[in-house]
Amino acid sequence: MWFAVGHARYARAVDAEAVPSRIAIDREQSRPWVEVAQSARLMRDLLFETPSAIDGSPFSVIDEDLPESCEKWCRSYLSSALEHLGMWADYVAPMALHPDAVVHHEARPAQTLARAALESAAQAVWVMASSDPREVVRRHLSLVLADWEEQRKAEVDPQRKANLRQRRLDLLDMLKSHEVKVDDPSYLKLVTAAAHEVRTKLSDGDLGDPAQVERLWRASAGSAHGKMWPSLELRVSVEVGGRPVSFPDADAMSAILVLANKVTQYGVFRFIDYAGHEPQLGERLQATAQRLYARLPRISGAPGRLEDVPGHLPAESNSDGRS
Repeated sequence: MWFAVGHARYARAVDAEAVPSRIAIDREQSRPWVEVAQSARLMRDLLFETPSAIDGSPFSVIDEDLPESCEKWCRSYLSSALEHLGMWADYVAPMALHPDAVVHHEARPAQTLARAALESAAQAVWVMASSDPREVVRRHLSLVLADWEEQRKAEVDPQRKANLRQRRLDLLDMLKSHEVKVDDPSYLKLVTAAAHEVRTKLSDGDLGDPAQVERLWRASAGSAHGKMWPSLELRVSVEVGGRPVSFPDADAMSAILVLANKVTQYGVFRFIDYAGHEPQLGERLQATAQRLYARLPRISGAPGRLEDVPGHLPAESNSDGRS
């Protein structure tokens, strides 16, 4: 279980002379955090630079005669995910470093940001997972209706509230006339479905089985809502001088961050494909990565160009990450 990993590393890091309130995180433990951070920056830039859908693309066909653009909503879901992961990036791997800076990590904020990113991206992935345009429209408008209902509930002006209610009823009537049945999927359904899509479509999409994905999501939701059980289970305990000491489990933080990042990354690539820009993806991904690398702060001796980094793949080898 991912909650139980890393006890030995924590024990080695603790000073037995004085029971600490914090311990240092080594590079091995923090590597996934930095990888998620830089992936989020890369995907954010790539999505921002992606033009509108071209004629003949899946989005252009799907959006015909729709009251709300599927392309626009999917871009918004992914932008939301990347805004949350971008905040994580600015915290864990800032673009400007101070030599004396010390960053303190707690489990709940990391879990909360990752959960928000995961739920946002999962909506886009769920919508775009189907190859049937009619099903894509059904899923898209199901989420639109759920969104509009939340907007109506939040509205305080009576007339505005009535108008929002009527807008939703009009869309329901239109869907009924076309014999389209909508649903209101829970976030758990969206997250597990999106994880399944990534798991089955990507060669490196090993995200654990549905039960593990559900546990990750419930733990992150519990952390965001201040529940007690995640604060107990998302920790590791060691004994120092005969006294128990516990710390946030860095590996548990990594697990939800990696899940959120993989679902978001898949969603961005899928979006580019649906917008008709997949043929240029490899070249654009390479150019975007080079620009990002040029802006990143680097340790002494690091290569000045992305192309010179050991293990870096050329554009034609890493264009979309699919098997």
